[in-house]
Amino acid sequence: MQHTPTFRRRRFTPLLPAATVFLALVTGVAPAAAKPVATASPGLDGVTAGTAAIASVDLAGRWAFTPAGRGATSIAVPGGGWYKQGFTDVSEAVYSRTITVPDQGRPQSTWIEFGAVNHEATLSVDGNKVATRTTAFTPQNFDISAYAAPGTTHTISVAVKGRNAMKNPANGKYVVPDAAEWSEAVPQGIYRSAFLRVYPAVYVSDTFIRTSVTDKTLSYDVSVTNTSGSARSVTLSGGLSSATGASFGYPALPGRTATVAAHSTVTVRVGPVAWTPGSTSYWWPNVPYRPGYRAQLHKLAVHVVTDDGRSSDAAYRFGFRESAQNGEYYTVNGVRVNLRGDNLQGADFDRIDNGGKGDAYDTLPGFLPPSAGNGGWPQAVDNYQRLNFNVVRVHQEPASPYMLDVADELGLMIIDETGIRGSNGLQDFVAGHDYMVEHARALTLRDRNHPAIVRWSQSNEPDLSGFDSEKFEKDLYAAMNGADGTRPISVDSGPGQPANPYPGISYPNFATFGHYLDGLGKYGERLQPVAGRPDGEGEYIWPACNTKRGFEWFATATAAKRGKDAADLRPYTLLSGWAGVVPGVRTTDFTPEEGGHPIYGADNLADPWGNPQLQRIQAAFNPVAAIDLPYWSASGVSDSNGAFPLPGSVDTYRHGSAVTRNITVFNDDLSGGAVGFSWTARLDRPDGPVVASGGETLSIPLGTRVTRPVSFTTPAGGSRVYLVLSTTKSGNTVFRDAVEYFGLGTPKSTVDDANPSVTYTGTWGHAADEPGIFAGTNSYSDVAGDTATLSFAGTGVTLRGVTAPGHGIAAISVDGGAETLVDEYAAERTGDVAVWTSPRLTSGPHTIRVRVTGTQRPAATDNWVTVDRFEIVD
Repeated sequence: MQHTPTFRRRRFTPLLPAATVFLALVTGVAPAAAKPVATASPGLDGVTAGTAAIASVDLAGRWAFTPAGRGATSIAVPGGGWYKQGFTDVSEAVYSRTITVPDQGRPQSTWIEFGAVNHEATLSVDGNKVATRTTAFTPQNFDISAYAAPGTTHTISVAVKGRNAMKNPANGKYVVPDAAEWSEAVPQGIYRSAFLRVYPAVYVSDTFIRTSVTDKTLSYDVSVTNTSGSARSVTLSGGLSSATGASFGYPALPGRTATVAAHSTVTVRVGPVAWTPGSTSYWWPNVPYRPGYRAQLHKLAVHVVTDDGRSSDAAYRFGFRESAQNGEYYTVNGVRVNLRGDNLQGADFDRIDNGGKGDAYDTLPGFLPPSAGNGGWPQAVDNYQRLNFNVVRVHQEPASPYMLDVADELGLMIIDETGIRGSNGLQDFVAGHDYMVEHARALTLRDRNHPAIVRWSQSNEPDLSGFDSEKFEKDLYAAMNGADGTRPISVDSGPGQPANPYPGISYPNFATFGHYLDGLGKYGERLQPVAGRPDGEGEYIWPACNTKRGFEWFATATAAKRGKDAADLRPYTLLSGWAGVVPGVRTTDFTPEEGGHPIYGADNLADPWGNPQLQRIQAAFNPVAAIDLPYWSASGVSDSNGAFPLPGSVDTYRHGSAVTRNITVFNDDLSGGAVGFSWTARLDRPDGPVVASGGETLSIPLGTRVTRPVSFTTPAGGSRVYLVLSTTKSGNTVFRDAVEYFGLGTPKSTVDDANPSVTYTGTWGHAADEPGIFAGTNSYSDVAGDTATLSFAGTGVTLRGVTAPGHGIAAISVDGGAETLVDEYAAERTGDVAVWTSPRLTSGPHTIRVRVTGTQRPAATDNWVTVDRFEIVD
């Protein structure tokens, strides 16, 4: 039997014993309405749960440490594990120290509890082996009662094998879920915490709380463990209170009695009990973003008394909420919720040298409680929410309990993912099957009382591993669903995989989300629907996410995919664009998975909310946004500077002409179907004279969108019209955007290089699906004399090409006239560049010819000539 530790800023969530007995009490209730509400609460500190321990000794400090094949030294425990402390080439080691067992003057059981161990640990007392456990990122606990009597002193030793000692000798693959084999600094050995704890001989070892908004009921399973040598009769009672200082009329909880056999555990189910506090007591995400928001949280106190008069107490914090998968979308508390957010890759932050590399979640200030000069993890959560991200998939390396506690308090939804990764084929799911499945189960048991967790992610890109199978995924599902059963479960599948890679898995709370549907590092707007299942995209953009162009796609690609009714969108990964989302992290602090460095961080972005790229992302993710989707798509690929809009992609209208734009208004709020939508056309500036305006109140079901026409007549003068869009809820502005503008004057039209009207002679090549160029296509040649010709009608023409270090000189002529030499060289590759514009032509038919000269400037590495598109002036 195992149970998980409780310690400062950690939730007490012991593991459910392998053998249990279930008792049940059922009470019926009537339904009631649901509504989100923001309330004040005590200070944010992440403290959640009490403990059933009657004595606790912190074992943090210096331990003897003997790496395999080396002499003895010492190490700090927990200290972030051995890699962080400079033992970077260690695969196996033995920790040891002396302990004295507190004597509580009553029958007791004694445990050694580690917050996390990667991966296999064998604990011995005075040389006598107690047990071997194998885990990944989750607690390990050892019952030493039979080896260490109360009041006695002993030597404990822990022989630990890290990931490099946990490989299949037949193929060199890991048999444990190591999360990120590409990161050298993933924590190894003992980390997070180490405690000696004493419990009563009969004690509360776990409680799992279930809440149903549909039925308006609460039920919970209390596990009572009897370590004594005789059966015990126990009486169980419980009480509810607010964990946030609110005042609610809580229901009385029924008492129960049970008999617990010697050396066994019984699980007593209480409920369902009618939930009487009403909808204002529900846990809701902070959507739309409200500064200072605190979610409603409650406390369950559990009290057990044995037939000999001894007692055990434990307390658990929870939120009253329900997360469900309803066909093609998700719901929270019965309300459709479209997930929009990030994939947080902790292994990147492990690479930061903060007194050594490793275990960022437990040692880096930005993941910890606020400290001098650093807002800590609460500030990071606020940063996510201010960006209008409503969810974070904690990717591969599971979050610390403190991180989940803060997400509970601030209302950030979490997708909780295992460390099971198929991406590089370095985890052996066959030889390591049991370790992988037990890891999925252990993570679920550790985290299942956190209301912020709205979905489990059982594996990442497993279908790329070479070891994946439908049976393996069913086993993972069974482990997680069996330990919880109240949440949806998903798999993030690899790029290039079918929309439904597991056709034999038809569970109603299961879905898969593909990665890189438009290709790696490419802009695109594709989704991959599966009938009857939520669709979306679990990762896109990487590895272009640490370029300004790619970072702009967080906005433009997300907006486009939102317009296609995606249930879950998570570009990958925010830390490469803005490392400072985690307070204090600089661009120079680490090398991300894709190489290079992040774009923005604490060292170069003092005011993130004034940054145009972050402002564009805020707009794209705003739950009640009003977006001209075709306008955004026209500039979707952006440029090397991350510009939006692209001047060459902006429509031009004649003075005095009628204009209609179709605006999509989203309602991804969690309450209120009435959305106020207004628009204003302004001359030359976002705050210029009003040309026209309009507004209406729209009825938009939650989680959906509508498209409305905006029509006006352009003015007789001026050079631009700005279209300012805004939305309101209950009279409060929730969205305003003023970057959209249109040119006034002579309209232009575009002929792409791939258009059949462009005639190529010679050996031109034609690229497709390329990021950063117009429509993803361009044509190219380095053979002197090759030509590209276009006949058009208008008063002018511009050649837009691709400039790059290997590009040379083109010769351009109109209507057979004199050629003009144009150099397409540039130090960095950039698409859709205006390389030549004709003088004004007489209105009528004309022909432009582009000829490859075969020449180049000295600095150029080659002589390629490109055509991206032609821009025609009417």
